[in-house]
Amino acid sequence: MRAVGRFGAAVVVGCLALITACSGSVADARRDVASQQAPGGPAVQPDSPSPDGPERFQTVSGLGVNANVHSWDNGRLRPAIDMIADLGEVSWRVIIDKADWVAERDPSDPATIDWSRYTPIYERGKMADLWNTIEYISSKPGQQVMVNVMGGVPEWMGGNHIDPAAEDQWVRMIASMVAYGRNVRRLDFTLLSPMNETDWNGIEGPHVEPEQYVRLLHKLVVRLDGLGLRDMRLVGPDTASAAKASSEYLKALNADSLVMSRMAHFGIHSYDGGSGGAAEALAKSSHPGLDYWVTEFSGPCPGCDTGSPNPADWSSAAQTASLAIRLLQEGAAGLMQYDAWDGYYEHHESTGYWGLLAYDSEKGTYSPRKTYYVLRQLIRYVPRNAVRIAASSSEESVEIVAFQDPASGWVSVFGRNSSDSPVKVTVRLAGLSGTIRLSMFTTDSERDMEAVEGPLMAAGITNLTALPNSVFTLTGSATKG
Repeated sequence: MRAVGRFGAAVVVGCLALITACSGSVADARRDVASQQAPGGPAVQPDSPSPDGPERFQTVSGLGVNANVHSWDNGRLRPAIDMIADLGEVSWRVIIDKADWVAERDPSDPATIDWSRYTPIYERGKMADLWNTIEYISSKPGQQVMVNVMGGVPEWMGGNHIDPAAEDQWVRMIASMVAYGRNVRRLDFTLLSPMNETDWNGIEGPHVEPEQYVRLLHKLVVRLDGLGLRDMRLVGPDTASAAKASSEYLKALNADSLVMSRMAHFGIHSYDGGSGGAAEALAKSSHPGLDYWVTEFSGPCPGCDTGSPNPADWSSAAQTASLAIRLLQEGAAGLMQYDAWDGYYEHHESTGYWGLLAYDSEKGTYSPRKTYYVLRQLIRYVPRNAVRIAASSSEESVEIVAFQDPASGWVSVFGRNSSDSPVKVTVRLAGLSGTIRLSMFTTDSERDMEAVEGPLMAAGITNLTALPNSVFTLTGSATKG
């Protein structure tokens, strides 16, 4: 996690929000409501539906969270995992921190793995916490796991960088970790982000320039293939600067066809709502079908890396929502909130308080912050493989983003009224046909996914009154006639 990005080189203007959620199943939340026009909504004539349907953009492939395994604590983390899994189809960036578990140099040939040496490493301490966390996450339906390696490498390997002479040792360390998790623990994961913020300060992850980064990934792919793990796919470069990822790291990646063929998603970080031109850069790359994930994003949280709890829960949640909507509008196929729960990070040497779930150390319990409800609503109503569709709002203070689930036909609209007054607004999903009996939910500083009367959407148009400084969601299934 990048300190400068968190504290605000860029100030987010005009909070756009996701939505908050109540308890219960997706089916419960998507219940039909009485057909009606929202109170005070302006009368609008429906558009003629397009024979081709609404304009379509990216397909969603990974909405979720970052998750620190240091909080496992002999299984006391299970209730927190339960709450996060209840968000919906969660994509987890499961973090092992730091990248120093091979504390002493292995003098043997790096092309070999002496399991009598490595097995004890992977059976204890934080590595055991990694496997136990993944195992419990995977026991929940609809969950997707990616392993991320965060923090610096052992001092003998370079510490804040990776010595060229130690590259093969690094490859063995990462490959042996994957092989143990997959082949010995029989865990279900095929996504790997082997480094973190390689463009930054050497603390969040080793400082690795683009050419070395790609060289290391190439060696790692070859090694994983040799271990029978050809189904492993990479996510990266997970840089602190989205612009640098798109301009420098992608250029180096394009030069290596093997590595690009094993990339599942192009990974960037963003704490200001910008994607660094990732969509445009990928469209011109050697693999134009590759999508991108924002593997870290969050609203501002001053002091949260250095042991100070979030001082402004709703403000931070609202800005988190704003960033998420902006990034989705720019084309992100995945967003991973930093962080799932409060917990200790080795590379910061302090407890982080970015969590969707606040931890009470005296009681040993977890409780949701406002960001939990924001993210729950996003994930619950935008399942994997949902497609972003064109959407517009009649009012400047009400910004929206919309999705359609091809499998079920459900349509969801997420929006926020950033005004301090109620706003009557018309929402248009151009090209959408039929009628939709919408459920509507609202959250603000006092509400957590409160159900209100939902409007009727006809031919892609609906009217509603958005409450002051609130986040809302509209969701329902289209019917003919």
